[in-house]
Amino acid sequence: KKYKAYLAALQEHQRLSSPDDWSGSRPPARDIVEVFFSRSMFYSHYRKFFAGISHYPMMYTWLEQEGKGPLTNLEVWGVNLTSSSYKFSHLEAWIANGETLIVDINVNKEDKKGKDKGKGKGKGKGKDEEGPKKRAHKKNSYIAPIWIYLSMIMRAPVIIWIIIMLSTLPSIAAKSPQAGFPDVKFSVFSEFVATHFSSKVSLATVLLVLFSMLDNPDLLTLHFRQKHPTCDGENKIQISGWIKALVRGLQNKLGNRTRQLFKKSEFHHPNHADHVTPLAMKIDLLAELLKLTPYNDEGEFQGRLQLVSYDAIQSVQTICPASYICEDMNCEPRALLQDTRIRDIPLVTLIKGSKIHEKVSVLTGKCPKYNGHLSRVYLNSAPYLKVGQSTWVDREFSNAVLNGMYSFHASASAYTEFWNNSYGNITSKNPVQLTRRHVWQAFVQESIRTVAAESEIHLELRDNISINDVTSQAFDILGNSGKIGSAKDHTCSECTQDYRIASENAMDIDYALVNMVVLDGIVMGPTHCAYDDCTSDLNNSRGGSFCSYHENLYGVYCHVRGCQNRVTNQTKACEQHQKEWSKYTQHHSRQHLAGVRRMLQRPGTSMPWETGTKNIQPHDEDSTEYERKNYFGPGRFYCVETVCAPCGVVIAWAKFAKSESPTNILQFLKAVYPTEESRPNYICIDKACLVLRTSVANGSWDMWKKTSRFIVDSYHYINHRTTDSLCRKYCNPAPLDGSAPNLVVIAYDDSGQPYYKRAYNTQACEQLNAWLGGFESILKRMTPGNFSWFLHVMLFYHTKYVLQKQKQKGKAKADLESDDNGEM
Repeated sequence: KKYKAYLAALQEHQRLSSPDDWSGSRPPARDIVEVFFSRSMFYSHYRKFFAGISHYPMMYTWLEQEGKGPLTNLEVWGVNLTSSSYKFSHLEAWIANGETLIVDINVNKEDKKGKDKGKGKGKGKGKDEEGPKKRAHKKNSYIAPIWIYLSMIMRAPVIIWIIIMLSTLPSIAAKSPQAGFPDVKFSVFSEFVATHFSSKVSLATVLLVLFSMLDNPDLLTLHFRQKHPTCDGENKIQISGWIKALVRGLQNKLGNRTRQLFKKSEFHHPNHADHVTPLAMKIDLLAELLKLTPYNDEGEFQGRLQLVSYDAIQSVQTICPASYICEDMNCEPRALLQDTRIRDIPLVTLIKGSKIHEKVSVLTGKCPKYNGHLSRVYLNSAPYLKVGQSTWVDREFSNAVLNGMYSFHASASAYTEFWNNSYGNITSKNPVQLTRRHVWQAFVQESIRTVAAESEIHLELRDNISINDVTSQAFDILGNSGKIGSAKDHTCSECTQDYRIASENAMDIDYALVNMVVLDGIVMGPTHCAYDDCTSDLNNSRGGSFCSYHENLYGVYCHVRGCQNRVTNQTKACEQHQKEWSKYTQHHSRQHLAGVRRMLQRPGTSMPWETGTKNIQPHDEDSTEYERKNYFGPGRFYCVETVCAPCGVVIAWAKFAKSESPTNILQFLKAVYPTEESRPNYICIDKACLVLRTSVANGSWDMWKKTSRFIVDSYHYINHRTTDSLCRKYCNPAPLDGSAPNLVVIAYDDSGQPYYKRAYNTQACEQLNAWLGGFESILKRMTPGNFSWFLHVMLFYHTKYVLQKQKQKGKAKADLESDDNGEM
């Protein structure tokens, strides 16, 4: 109906050809199309099929009768659907299949047999003339377009609901179809290069041109479409703007090497603009030679070009030692021999970045004179890492794992799922599925090399130890007791200030510069042995309560404190204390822990069933340690204490087993700053007044008072008691009486008015812990060894990031100052 209305409107438009027939300017005929259709739909469907529909009388009659004539749907289409169900796709298939949607799968076979028989004694001759009509409704026929079946099935309501439900499930994007690599003889390609390019053209230049063409199939399709006009008013353009744009890109990439693409007689002067068209003609000829055109020799469109697959030229990968000589200190620098027999060479899967290589040979090198012990050395320069029995990765992949975990607070399981969904299912003919263990291995090995490279050592461990032992031993050797090596002797304008002399009560300090560090703790930690004062690793991290030593001593006895009866019925309690055990298991079920998590995430809210106020421990009061009533569950470290500079650089960290007590804080500070020269001038802690009292009481203040002063951070200072004279006098973070001029400075606003400003960022640790809290859900499920190593790596990596950011900021500031000086 729409097409017939369009034809009627077009006929009327042609009739009203005189300008007097129009009140304004006469609209062009093409504007009538947009009254009834979208322009693209008109040219791709309506005009394509209906313009020649009169060549099919039966279909023409069926369309004219609009479902009310003598012809039935089955007679015309061969498939009985409702009249409104037929689409343009059905019409296209109907024309292609010889005016029917029914195709006989044996037509070609019968025709071939009939022809063969006709060549013989004449048997069967003439039968094929009416055979196809008779075979049209046989059982061995099928409907060509499979979507016709789907359209019939879709009318069932149950199927519709099933499909809707399936559509909500996670899906994987399919890999785009790719074309094969150009099948052209090398002699033909070589002859083209010799004929059109300079005799001095380099291999790199030729390959750059070749792969630039292969990687831009859409651009070549656009170019060749302009060379083959099909619509009225289109002109044939030999050298289109598309191919010229590609040439300009090549010129920008090649620079002076562009002259290699011309003969000496063709390249007159180095003006790139004058060489665009000549070079575009060469690229056009080369594309024709490589058959990188969507048109065949007869000028028929074969479909848009697809991205070319490089599988045919994929290089052979091998994994072999990165060193070419023996590097043992006790041996000579001899050449390494290939030590693996051919039948024993393993074929593994290698992941380089996001590219998957299968059946990669792993070759072992051996010095012929070396007879030392075997150990595993984690070479910092190793290009490939073994993360599974038959899975290897390159450093790009492992570095991406480390960056992903740091930037997105991702666990090994989360990163595994991300990689499998993004690359593992679509980048290989045989999908490769990584596991959490593969990703954790990649993280451990990459982080070991990153931390070891900072210390300029290669970690050497005993061979064939578990991954948990690797992380524990790596922290013992490279962890430096929680101190971050890259933060040693760090100074910057944010954490170091010039010393200012006070008018009174001046500090007796000889240093030219004044610095500060900030301490704070975040409540999280791994599990450990439940026995009193024991922080050893659990014998069984999944459900165990004791370390190996205490498990042997008390594992068979009731875990209620003081009870010497034996456990019963695969529980951790005796018959007498089964009620306590049942209560413990109920309170530690998943349903109960969900409510506990909600309280921890929103500690300031009160539920309707809660009465009174919660007992929140003030920062200026000591913490209380509670005695456990049973050992049903493991112990857990109370918090992680961190020391950082006001600029955000992490200096050190430690785990506190039971509480963030002043005694633990003083011991931690003593371990981080063992010498008088290393101690900071100001130590900012949320409970500084309590630490100061404890230090005076236990005598350690005699050591600290020579160099340092404890102050409270600005956020918590407002919660401390105003009646505490010691806190107000000695721990004030910003006194305005001039007693601590190094803590308060005078700054000026945009209008030039002076105002007081804190010299240091005393909230640095609070900000650090807010970021660190994103790893809590990951860290609390780790063993102590994995916990320590993971946390140390994240803080190490964070420090490197902060230092790098400061360096970039300083460079940008220096460039800005140099620009200002240049303008003056």
